[in-house]
Amino acid sequence: MDFNENKPIYLKITDGIMDDIISDVYPSDGRLPSVREYASKVEVNANTVMRSYDWLQQQKIIFNRRGIGFFVLPEAKKRII
Repeated sequence: MDFNENKPIYLKITDGIMDDIISDVYPSDGRLPSVREYASKVEVNANTVMRSYDWLQQQKIIFNRRGIGFFVLPEAKKRII
């Protein structure tokens, strides 16, 4: 992931996750990687990924099942598009 633009890193991460949702890498009701897994994948601090997941949750694209993880909402694609 390229972090050289003037856009905040957490928003670049959210853009990447939304692209993955649209292309069915993360399908409707599918589980997202854990915060630590995703942080390791994109080589950023886990707090940055958590901020991205929080933003996506506020936009009603993903939801949290306490103790299990984050999942894609069924209407996520429509909200993104």
